[in-house]
Amino acid sequence: MATENTSTTPIITMGTADKMGARFVEAGLLTEEQVARVVELQNSAHIRFGEAAVRLGLLTEQDVQAVLSKQFNYATALTSTEGLDKSLDIALAPFGMEAEAIRQIRAELSIRLSDQEKISLAIVSTAEGEGKSYLAASLALAFSQMGKRTLLIDADMRAPKQHLLFGLENKTGLSTMLAGRTEISAGGLAEGFPHLRVLSAGPQPPNPLEILLQPALSNLMRQLANDFDVFIVDTPAAQTSSDAQTISQQVGMCLLVVRQHHSRLDDLRQTQAQMKTAGAQIIGTVYNQFAENDAFDQLEGKGKKLWHRLRKWLISPLNR
Repeated sequence: MATENTSTTPIITMGTADKMGARFVEAGLLTEEQVARVVELQNSAHIRFGEAAVRLGLLTEQDVQAVLSKQFNYATALTSTEGLDKSLDIALAPFGMEAEAIRQIRAELSIRLSDQEKISLAIVSTAEGEGKSYLAASLALAFSQMGKRTLLIDADMRAPKQHLLFGLENKTGLSTMLAGRTEISAGGLAEGFPHLRVLSAGPQPPNPLEILLQPALSNLMRQLANDFDVFIVDTPAAQTSSDAQTISQQVGMCLLVVRQHHSRLDDLRQTQAQMKTAGAQIIGTVYNQFAENDAFDQLEGKGKKLWHRLRKWLISPLNR
């Protein structure tokens, strides 16, 4: 859409500006006269069309993002969605820093798993409050935005969060399916994201580890395999139970999440050893820096944003 700004060349040609302005006119957000004002400021200040429109007070940033999303066929939740949690920037602020960090992880995963027919990935952390559930939801959204048929499975039957992040009911779900109380299904459709479905954890069973034992989860995923390209599986914290180890064994691959000033190196080493013992391939580790004012006991993905920004992407960091 735009070229690099220089002191002598307008950032975009009139022809391109006309096309961009026409999209906002078609959306009922600008008039022809307002488009002309925007183009005049754009060319004089060497800025992008959307930035000029926002500077003139004719559009909001959300207006600009909504039209760009439609232009590039990029699913977002910039229109009203009642259930989606406000922390999910990949959906609600898709052109911001946090969303870009998620896309970087998605791109890295896509490259490293390019030889896989399907992507099946468990998201694992050593303790609660490290951003695991938020990352799982964000990656599922990001893959679905690529047009990949994506299933997000909440396999954390001890402290489930995905139904809260997506505003879904949790009366039935993975627990009732694995216990044979309800038929196998792909759960609910994520509002505004046609390629993403979310399978909630369901009611907390008295024996979550027993109903997760091999091959219960892998059988469920196998039954749904023809309908999806990507499986993202949220897990309980590895320190709280053996569930994450059992889940990762059946999923086959896992991504570790650690939190700055919160995760302990010894705990991370232990979790890594557990995953290797289970036979799960550790595809990498995301180092998650939280904002300083985020409370340790805050519910993941609720209230303030838990994902602050991606700092490092590490491959087998404990083996170096």
